[in-house]
Amino acid sequence: MQANAFRLQEEEDDYSDDDFSDDEELQSPIDDVDPFIYFVDTVQVLKASDPSRFQNLTQSLDFHYQAIASGVAQHADQRRLEIEKEKMGKESSATVATS
Repeated sequence: MQANAFRLQEEEDDYSDDDFSDDEELQSPIDDVDPFIYFVDTVQVLKASDPSRFQNLTQSLDFHYQAIASGVAQHADQRRLEIEKEKMGKESSATVATS
């Protein structure tokens, strides 16, 4: 019985708050970068700056990869809208809070 109580106490000690650090709460400038939007913006820059290279790259893709690229572009558009809605919500909350 005493051994079971000791084992239970050891298990409780294994999950103490000391194991967690503040690193989980740190933020970096890249946290605000959406990878899908960044990718699509980079592709658009390539398309505008070197259209022939862009055409050569995209023509060499098989249908499956072209479909994936199209899906990524659609997802990036959705993320843009979501991010814009979040910004508008934060701005309206800040305006209400300061009034």
